[in-house]
Amino acid sequence: MTDLFFLPDWPSRMNAMSWLALLLVAGLLGGEIVARALRLPRITGYAAVGFALGPAGLGWVDKAALADMRVFIDVSVGFILFELGQRLDLRWLRRNPALLASSVFEAALGFAAVFGVLTLLDVPPLLAACAAAIAMATSPAVVMTVVRDQRAQGQVTERLLHLSALNSVYAFLAMTMLFAWLNLEYRGGWGVILLHPLYLIVGSLVLATAASAVTLLLLRRVGRGPDAQFICVVALVLATVAAASTLKLSVLMTLLAFGALTRVLDHDRRFATLTFGRTGMALTVVLFTLSGAYLSIDPLPGAAWAAAALIAARFAGKAVVLFALARPSGLQVRKASLLSVGLVPMSGIAVVLVQDTAAVFPQFGPSLSAVLLSAIVMLEVLGPLAVQFALRRAGEVGEERHHV
Repeated sequence: MTDLFFLPDWPSRMNAMSWLALLLVAGLLGGEIVARALRLPRITGYAAVGFALGPAGLGWVDKAALADMRVFIDVSVGFILFELGQRLDLRWLRRNPALLASSVFEAALGFAAVFGVLTLLDVPPLLAACAAAIAMATSPAVVMTVVRDQRAQGQVTERLLHLSALNSVYAFLAMTMLFAWLNLEYRGGWGVILLHPLYLIVGSLVLATAASAVTLLLLRRVGRGPDAQFICVVALVLATVAAASTLKLSVLMTLLAFGALTRVLDHDRRFATLTFGRTGMALTVVLFTLSGAYLSIDPLPGAAWAAAALIAARFAGKAVVLFALARPSGLQVRKASLLSVGLVPMSGIAVVLVQDTAAVFPQFGPSLSAVLLSAIVMLEVLGPLAVQFALRRAGEVGEERHHV
């Protein structure tokens, strides 16, 4: 032992918390520069900084560091989806069945359009189906962040929030059903083929129900004070994310259902609608910076045409249904067109679904990433701009908090 045993080893390896701090500050600065210099949404800057620092850019944050920080993506997605789940008004969907029908059919036709186009491009059917399932999702994080930044309120805004939440559910359910096909292809055995999807769906819903029941029980003890409620919810969201990860359930489905069930089961109205404020903004920076770091442009030259075709087919499939059911659901055709544009983003949730699928089926992951991540790279820029454009043209933007 040397006389300088008390000094740290050098060079030392940065841990996940250090990388997180670096990405948080760098992402924040990148977002401010993009917003002020280019008048683009801040989340575009967050993703750009993450990409620049990640393995595909400067390589400061390598793949090992990203693997260590995956938990922060789950936590960020968890908080965002819980807040979105709280905003779901299931009674509105019951009163307006045409709105629910438009949600189901725009997701279904979007799936069919993407699957058909990718098949025509000679993409194998299983790969095309998985890509189409994930492409059903509209990024709730992009929608919620732009809505918050623009202080948007109105018919298009509320439908956009509801449809993005429902699309995430449909994407999870479709991808979970396709796990049966993937198990048949890569593992075999009828037990795992049937039980794996069932475990993911039922397990996620059971965990969400238990978490909402515990939340409401605690709220009866702590009262209606906003500070106490905030601490309880933060603790329970973190615990639920940890439980879902440990049990190998879907963080996406669990937290969205957790937020929705907490509202539905709150018969005594003890739970004030909760927004995470500055904490939510910090988590948004983390999510988009890390999502950007996961992206790679390596497959883009070879997959650019397939990615562009996927984006076009996805938009067309969703737009056709929204136009067709605009009048029955009580929406003007002009606003239906803006709603179609607002559903363009496909970012954080798609990255999570790709990563989750690759973790379970490592033989299949690289092929799925090559098709989808190329489209996500394009939509990291186009998606936030599309939402911002739709909300502004709909006339639903309030006084902009950040002048984005």
